[in-house]
Amino acid sequence: MAVIGKIRQRAGLLIGLVGFSLAAFVLGDLFTSNRSFLGGTDTNVAIIGDKKIDVRDFEALVTELTENYKINTSTETVDQNTLESLREQAWTELLNDEVFMKQVNKTGLAVSSDEIFDMIQGKNPHPQIKQAFTDPATGEFSPANVIQFLKNMDSDPTGASRAQWIAFEQYIKEERLKNKYNEMIKNGLFVTTAEAQQDYINKGKSVNIRFIDQPYGSIVDSTITVTDKEMREYYNSHQNDFKQEASRKIEYVVFEVVPSEEDRAKTYSEISSLAEEFNNTDNDSLFSAINSDTKQPITWYKEGQLSPVIDSVFFSENAATGMAYGPYEENKSFVIAKLLNSELRPDSLRVSHALISYAGSERAAPEITLTKAEAKERADSLFNLIQSNPARFNEFASFQSDDKVSAEKGGDLDWITSESPMDPQFLKGAFNTKKGEVSLVESPFGFHLIKVTDQTATSKQVEVAFVNRNIEPGSKTYQQAFSAANEFAGVYNTSESFEKGVEEKGLTKRVADNLKETDKAIAGIESPRPLIVWAYRSNLHDISKAYEFGNKFVVAHLADVKDKGIAPYDQVKDKLDGFVRTDNKAKILIERFENAMKGASGIDELATSMQTYAKSANNVNFGSTYIENLGVEPALVATVVTMEKGKLSSPIKGQAGVYVAMVDQINEPAESTDFSNNKNQLSSQTKQRATYEVFEALKEKANIVDNRGKFY
Repeated sequence: MAVIGKIRQRAGLLIGLVGFSLAAFVLGDLFTSNRSFLGGTDTNVAIIGDKKIDVRDFEALVTELTENYKINTSTETVDQNTLESLREQAWTELLNDEVFMKQVNKTGLAVSSDEIFDMIQGKNPHPQIKQAFTDPATGEFSPANVIQFLKNMDSDPTGASRAQWIAFEQYIKEERLKNKYNEMIKNGLFVTTAEAQQDYINKGKSVNIRFIDQPYGSIVDSTITVTDKEMREYYNSHQNDFKQEASRKIEYVVFEVVPSEEDRAKTYSEISSLAEEFNNTDNDSLFSAINSDTKQPITWYKEGQLSPVIDSVFFSENAATGMAYGPYEENKSFVIAKLLNSELRPDSLRVSHALISYAGSERAAPEITLTKAEAKERADSLFNLIQSNPARFNEFASFQSDDKVSAEKGGDLDWITSESPMDPQFLKGAFNTKKGEVSLVESPFGFHLIKVTDQTATSKQVEVAFVNRNIEPGSKTYQQAFSAANEFAGVYNTSESFEKGVEEKGLTKRVADNLKETDKAIAGIESPRPLIVWAYRSNLHDISKAYEFGNKFVVAHLADVKDKGIAPYDQVKDKLDGFVRTDNKAKILIERFENAMKGASGIDELATSMQTYAKSANNVNFGSTYIENLGVEPALVATVVTMEKGKLSSPIKGQAGVYVAMVDQINEPAESTDFSNNKNQLSSQTKQRATYEVFEALKEKANIVDNRGKFY
């Protein structure tokens, strides 16, 4: 059954690798949007090439994959974070199947039956086969175990084992096809000797230069005129610079739902009514668990670890066991604390144990067959033997314990504290055991013979139980906040009036920019998907309804809409003004350089003519865009590394200004005829990028339409 479990895990992966994470794609918040996912006219979750992916077909896959996920992880439900992670994986796998594998299949590549045999029971088993069928006793892969499994596969009356195995075979076959395709692409890539030689030169050659810079900032912006014609000409000739993905910008105001004085008084009254009963109860643990909003285990505290409100009270000489204090306010809650015990205790213990587990106890090994009663009887017997002969503890901890890990160390568990991540019953039993003594303690793991072998110095500690009630807004407070938000959305329902409302109501306007259609987060807003969906279904300058997110109501203004493609001229006018203004400054600075260069023979003479000075930069290399004493200037670097020594460059338009440079020294790399290292390095870098870049190129060619944001 262990082998079947491992294969099931692989089968879940493989079914998942055809779409493993689709399991969560349409679950979760599929139906939380403002319309039913089947209620619109367009039910395509994606269009990939010429294939439309209907959300209902997607949903059918999700149902199957969700069940696989639950089986593989032994869970009954899938939480929201897992759903979102699986959705992203699902999208990747959908693209893999519809884009990548279709291209692979066009090549005629195949995986033969001999290859499948070799991956399953041959000399080169697939890593997951090897892991699933490795003999735990020898650590060696056993083809015989594979054969035995295949022979017994049909003994499963449900047919699940065969179905999972067939799916697993399909997975490793597809994986082999992908590997073949990627290797075929990689082996088709080649670096020539000329390329390798140039790479050698580029990396080894450097130049020492002197240059004159004329920053754009030396010309005041207000002195430069920018016309609409110039901006349109720049826009038309630089279309690719204005490519953009679809995004939205929203401005929004938040109406916090904060507990009112009435809410606080009600909470205080509720917890106050529990004080007398808490003070008199004999079952503090049960009372605390039943009556607390936030469960807090009963434990021991040193002085200074409790809230200052009660620390001084419970550590005072007058503190009496059984006394209760409160209600007092702490961490947005009203709390009552009860002093259960006070004694001198160590902070840490070093403990050893022998575990007697039983069939069905937590983490019991498959070979454990004792019933709980039999395990208890055996533990009692060993405990009595230790009481009569304490020296036998090490023997029992080493050879009678079902905790095989600690048994190798004579049962030693090293040092523990009351906060160690261990079973609470075990911890309580350990700290109730005196140094050098042995106690018998039951936990969900079985029966423990616990020996305390060492302890730290003791100090006064108190055992405290708590009852708490969170101070939360009531329904009336929620209604008031909603009414305020709803009224704001109704009254200030235009772009202009939204700004007016923010000012009149003294609200803080917040901004969320560059929101993508599938985004799931806005800082400070809990699960904001409905608001993002609204932004993509609304028109520019629309005002939203009041949305509820946790303890907040939000009203938003759609401030900007950017569609995928080339940004419209009007949308980028501010940027265009800056670009053209810089271009116009560059023309002026270039003209200044050209006029001054007419009578200058060298860099120093040119600098004198322009009433400035030349700066120096050493070891300028093609592999780096950074220049000493200047900064990042790719155009200047590209120019000077190709220049001859002693000659002035033409004016160079850079990022921060215009430059003229002269090379003082050329540092050539050592002469070489062997460029194999460069060739190997370039080839390796190219092949490392190949798999990713091929996939990206195929996706771009497929003209993918991603409609996930409309459904999820």
